[in-house]
Amino acid sequence: MNSARETAANAEAFRRLVESRPVLIGMARAGEVIPGMKPNTVLHSGPEIEFSAMRGAHRQGIVGALLFEGIARDETEAVGMIEAGEIEIRAANDFNSGAPGSGITSSSMAVLVVEEKTSGIRAFAPPIEGVQGGGLGGWGVCNPAIRENLRSIAGVIAPLFSRVLASCGGIDVKALFAEGVTMGDEEHTRQVATDALFFAKMAAASASAGLTAEERCTLLDYLGSCRRFVHHIGCATAVAALKSAAHVEHSTMVTAMGGNGVEFGIKLSGRGEQWFTAPSPTFTGRYFSPEYSDRDSSPWLGDSSNVEAFGLGGMAAGAAPILIRSRGGDVATGIAQTAEMAKICLGENPQFTIPMLDGRRVPCGIDARKVLETGILPMMHGGILSREGGQIGVGYARTPRECFRRALN
Repeated sequence: MNSARETAANAEAFRRLVESRPVLIGMARAGEVIPGMKPNTVLHSGPEIEFSAMRGAHRQGIVGALLFEGIARDETEAVGMIEAGEIEIRAANDFNSGAPGSGITSSSMAVLVVEEKTSGIRAFAPPIEGVQGGGLGGWGVCNPAIRENLRSIAGVIAPLFSRVLASCGGIDVKALFAEGVTMGDEEHTRQVATDALFFAKMAAASASAGLTAEERCTLLDYLGSCRRFVHHIGCATAVAALKSAAHVEHSTMVTAMGGNGVEFGIKLSGRGEQWFTAPSPTFTGRYFSPEYSDRDSSPWLGDSSNVEAFGLGGMAAGAAPILIRSRGGDVATGIAQTAEMAKICLGENPQFTIPMLDGRRVPCGIDARKVLETGILPMMHGGILSREGGQIGVGYARTPRECFRRALN
């Protein structure tokens, strides 16, 4: 490989990433806004995988999506249609979409819409499902209450949400996250401050958006019930920013990371939309209940690892001492993790400042060359899903080395 050529290409990809301007502009049905999305399309997290090889959260999530859409009447019919090739099952990232966990998205489900203003690229992610938590889109769980809630989000909440954002010109997500990072969030598994900041912005904007008092209460009640709502905004934001930095010939910068519970994949800017995969990594972390153990957990499942590729999450561990302490570390642990991640990145994002590091910025732009040269693997924060669907804990994992070896081979 030509080192000078790659270095110049990486400088361009990195510039696009740090200069990206992702703005949250709305929420709409996936089939109305995602290019190429058909009525029989179901998206999932991670690289593409055959239905027969899928784990619980994906399998039951895809079946649940077909029931939600009314395409199938029951699980038997749904599986029969899938096996007959009547359903198009695709990787969400290949459609500029991405979400935590299962990432299940079908045409009638609502998705958040983030536009990267420099390139005009739009990216998407299903929102968190209010009182149903991760529900179908995140945890692959589907029941009558979840289906009804999904209909309400798409039919009632999405139009109100979009009207408010249209009235204020959208929300600058990087500016929102920059403030959250200074307040103790790393924006992957902790968004306590950022959620509050987002709610305040939406509450203020809704007052002058032409909503009735009842409509405003409906929207704010939904947002108030959504713990970690901005995590899903972050997933769409990461995809939008990373896609704007993709397709720079010869660049070795990572532009996508995600797992499907069986394989984990990455994409490099200079290699377009090609996935480079390896077995999905397992988690180290803590479970919500003593009844769970490593035997119950799924290997990495979700596209939320794009948050790390964007330059937050595990990259910003030094900004979130409360999060690091919850998994048995301390302030020094988080600072050391951020310093370690800097060794495999092309630079720092000038917008994301960590106060405890004397104003040092968060590293970003993972360079596959540096990963192999140093032996340091990207650290990813995330939720632990059960092999049967549903979240059972929180923890962290490392991106497989083999992904980078194959990408540069």
